[in-house]
Amino acid sequence: MIYFIKINVIIILGIIILCQSNFRSDITGLSDFSDVENDSWISGVHTLSIHVRDTLTHDSVYQLFHNKLKLPIYYSPVKIGQRKYVGLYAGNMVLEPCGPYQNIDYANDNFKSIFYGLNLEVGKSLESVEQILSDRGIRQQVNKGSIYVRDSILSNENIFVGLYNITDKEKRDSLANLLLTNPVSNPGIEYIKEIDIGYIGEINLLKWKELLDPLEIGENGTCQINDFLQLYFIKGEINEVKGITFKVGSIEKSQQYLMEIDLLSSTSDHKIQLDQTKTFGLTIYLTDDEYSVEY
Repeated sequence: MIYFIKINVIIILGIIILCQSNFRSDITGLSDFSDVENDSWISGVHTLSIHVRDTLTHDSVYQLFHNKLKLPIYYSPVKIGQRKYVGLYAGNMVLEPCGPYQNIDYANDNFKSIFYGLNLEVGKSLESVEQILSDRGIRQQVNKGSIYVRDSILSNENIFVGLYNITDKEKRDSLANLLLTNPVSNPGIEYIKEIDIGYIGEINLLKWKELLDPLEIGENGTCQINDFLQLYFIKGEINEVKGITFKVGSIEKSQQYLMEIDLLSSTSDHKIQLDQTKTFGLTIYLTDDEYSVEY
């Protein structure tokens, strides 16, 4: 999301962000998640932001998702000061390329673009969420319309965690349907089915378990957020959002399309990776498997 900008800019962008079905015959809109049997206060991901090193990279990342991967526009490109922002809808969340930021202490500066802001969707009032975090000893910053997780075990290096309510379900469902009405020549993206989260040590994973409870992180590192989305936790060298996996209708059609536009890197059974040299460093997979992706 958008950090540290003047209050009048926040109001304008807040209007843009918050003014924001049927994928197949068996999917009735990704904002409902009615089949998920848990009492979780976290119901999905509101927005996944993508930080860029410069404005030229911002424009390129925008073109990648909009022109090549055919994601519809959630809000149009805007420039505020030295930063650029744009929102694209990925079926069950917003992808938001933004930046550059000079005031964030990244793990390193050796990147063109990275997934960064994991802004979770909550099904309770923010007042209730504030109390939940306080009870769990998770440091937070309460804003108008959002809560930032300021616990350094969760939000540091190459990941930032925020919490938001969905206020524009009808718009999101409408944009999700647009993914099915794209021209025949497209990758067939339906939604994001997995977000990979890197963590350094057990203390980080334990804090994630505290935050996500009553959702559970399994022994294989997966946490099923709802019927369509899971988080996959991977132990690594830094805390980060490592990558995403799109659900597509047909892996064969997606592969053919990506070969035609020269974005294909590698393929395996029911899974494709895009060429990172052409995704500006972003790790992106496609799969037509509706269940857990195997790594």
